[in-house]
Amino acid sequence: MTITATQLKEIRQEFATLKPASVTLEGNRAMSVKEAVFTLAPTLERMRKRGFDTQEIVERLHEKGIDVKSQTLTKYLTEVRGQRVELKAKKQAPLPPKCEQRTSFITPDIPDDEL
Repeated sequence: MTITATQLKEIRQEFATLKPASVTLEGNRAMSVKEAVFTLAPTLERMRKRGFDTQEIVERLHEKGIDVKSQTLTKYLTEVRGQRVELKAKKQAPLPPKCEQRTSFITPDIPDDEL
């Protein structure tokens, strides 16, 4: 099956105007508890810095319909911190120095006059 440039143009225009059946990013997309905690992580970390302990945060989340245990919340927040540390390390890691190209000469086992 061959596809022409005109067909691709029509497909691109049609796809550009399509709307999803359910809005995924800004709408009512179902999220897992882990996704919710990861999304709320900066806010939850600020709460901890202001003096909330993990159990208080768990209770606040429960009031909002997010059921998570304190151990699980701690685990998820630790994962988020670990990811941030990895990203910072990648950004701060110095680039390896450029390798110099070295030319090597192969010395034959047999003298030139015997070749």
